[in-house]
Amino acid sequence: MIPAGATSLDHARRLHRLGLSVIPVPRAGGRLDGKIPVLPWKEYQTRLPTDDELVQLFGTNLATNYAIVTGSVSDLVVVDADSPEARRWCVKRLPYTPWQCKTSLGYHLYYRHPGVPVRNRARIQTQDGRLAIDVRGDGGYVIAPGSVHASGAVYAEAGDWTAPRSDVPRFWPGWLARPHQTPVMTVTRSRPSGGVVTRARKYLAAIPRPEIGNGSDVATLSAACRLVRGFELAPADAETLLWEWTGGRPGFTPDWIAAKVAHALRYGSEPVGGLR
Repeated sequence: MIPAGATSLDHARRLHRLGLSVIPVPRAGGRLDGKIPVLPWKEYQTRLPTDDELVQLFGTNLATNYAIVTGSVSDLVVVDADSPEARRWCVKRLPYTPWQCKTSLGYHLYYRHPGVPVRNRARIQTQDGRLAIDVRGDGGYVIAPGSVHASGAVYAEAGDWTAPRSDVPRFWPGWLARPHQTPVMTVTRSRPSGGVVTRARKYLAAIPRPEIGNGSDVATLSAACRLVRGFELAPADAETLLWEWTGGRPGFTPDWIAAKVAHALRYGSEPVGGLR
């Protein structure tokens, strides 16, 4: 928590220490003021500003807002729930994240970047209808805690920003996939031949085992896609092999493995049968 009386530079440096690319936006009274960057910011989509640049950007401005550049540069995707209905949907459907921000209308929910491109989206269509949910990923930004909305409302820290980045769940685009956009793949094979299972097991043995807090979500989902699509294994066989590969260590459970297989079936793009 930033102490009372902290300067704009204090705020910016604190966000920078969290590994976030931060840029200034003006604080004023217009409808869009306080949300538009004051400088060309494309280069900060690929690199963090230096401390000297933070001093130049924030050191002489005593009253400015802050924007966090989302996407791979900050290892960040933000879900913006802009209504009570959207907030309830996110609480019910998305994993809890300790990094949150209370906005004038709802909450920003911060997640780690999945390692694949995440485009910006607005007013997402869900199974429960179109809700006031936006996503800010690569090429986007969000107004950061400590900023002041044109209405006078403060963007306030919520959750627990002292939690380490490793406690922040990794975002997966399938959470907010458009309904019926991607058909569920139907597996028609009952059991594969022993040779296919053996080759799939050798494939897993040849790649690094995932580690919780170090890209385990993306790594396990990628492996699941290879098994159920590339090797065309039945879900039960894929779950068995993935559990051999990941299981027996803290953080991995059979239910978690089963969820990754289900996501691979629904959202995977691996060519079916390409590894058989």
